[in-house]
Amino acid sequence: MKRYALTVAATVAVVVLLAGCSSSSGASSPSEGGRPAPVAPQRDQSASGGAEDSAVSADAQVITTGWVSISVTNPSTASASAVTVVEQHGGHIDNRSERAGTDSESASAELTIRVPEDAVTTVLDDLKKLGTVDSASISSTDVTAQTTDLDARITAMQGSVDRLLDLMAAATDIDDLIALESAISTRQADLDSLKSQRDLLGDQVAYSTIDLQLHTEGSGRPGAPKDFWGGLAVGWNSLVAALNGSLVALGVALPWLLVLAALAAITLVIVRTVTRRKSQTPPAP
Repeated sequence: MKRYALTVAATVAVVVLLAGCSSSSGASSPSEGGRPAPVAPQRDQSASGGAEDSAVSADAQVITTGWVSISVTNPSTASASAVTVVEQHGGHIDNRSERAGTDSESASAELTIRVPEDAVTTVLDDLKKLGTVDSASISSTDVTAQTTDLDARITAMQGSVDRLLDLMAAATDIDDLIALESAISTRQADLDSLKSQRDLLGDQVAYSTIDLQLHTEGSGRPGAPKDFWGGLAVGWNSLVAALNGSLVALGVALPWLLVLAALAAITLVIVRTVTRRKSQTPPAP
């Protein structure tokens, strides 16, 4: 029984060590985990090469994000129209907020849009029809390497969990069962975390994100004052904010100023004492 327990314990240690090396290796070669590295097939330089290149490009994982600001007649109505456009193309709205116009601020709306990556261009073109485009931008980030790395780590971690489960099924000693259960729990938590990261990355690839800002035509930027009283209110608020900032700075500096004042007073007393003693000392004959 002792020999069996030692054998199980040694096997557990080897499995955990190998799995740890696999998970910490990041984007290392698959051959390090005990599997032979795949040999890339040589590409034919004939006409089929173009098709292979297209297949490789199709496997690329790209996250696309965009931002667009549009001047519209009615931000609330335009916001509803934007929701309709997004839903027609299989997308959805993550966040949506609307602000009614006031004496000091113009009406506006902000939406965070998620659309399938192959519909980004079409959705942007339809959104631009809602009003006058003030500014727009779109960017793409290739995350193929991160995706491949996560897939490899998930495969290695799943293999580690499976091996530990096989050992647990064959174990009979209570100490071995406890050690195996602890190791499986740790590995399963790491595996779930990797899967969550992979799912989040896959969602960002599958659905592009567009931030849409809608504001009233001719209002400039949202929140800009439109008359004397609006400007007065903005000026007063900025003055109060500046005073508050000055008071905070004074509160921070006050302890240091008190310490410096005390040191200056002590120095002044010492200097005056020394000067007085020198003046009272009779000159040497």
